[in-house]
Amino acid sequence: MPKRKKSPPITKEQFLARVMSREEPDRGKIIKEILEELHAYEMKYRMRSEIFFKLIVGTPLEDQDDFLDWAMCYRGYLQVFQSQVMPESATADVKILSASPFRMFVKNGLV
Repeated sequence: MPKRKKSPPITKEQFLARVMSREEPDRGKIIKEILEELHAYEMKYRMRSEIFFKLIVGTPLEDQDDFLDWAMCYRGYLQVFQSQVMPESATADVKILSASPFRMFVKNGLV
């Protein structure tokens, strides 16, 4: 295995300057990609993501690769969705969504 190339050390201020100079990710693009992935899982397993999440998460089935990926995708969706619609002071444990994530965004004109 080849040795990893070491970067020269930088100061905390240099690091923060690099991080702060990066562009903000395009939330619309991120949401669209997440929704497409969730929709694919929903079609494959014929189950809405929120129902899957309630049934599978915390069980041994969650450890299967496909279900683990689906759960991580749905968690990401919830985080992005909450940051889009909820005020910053809202807590992460607020329960939202009663419809399929894909239909919810289409209905609200976000996709």
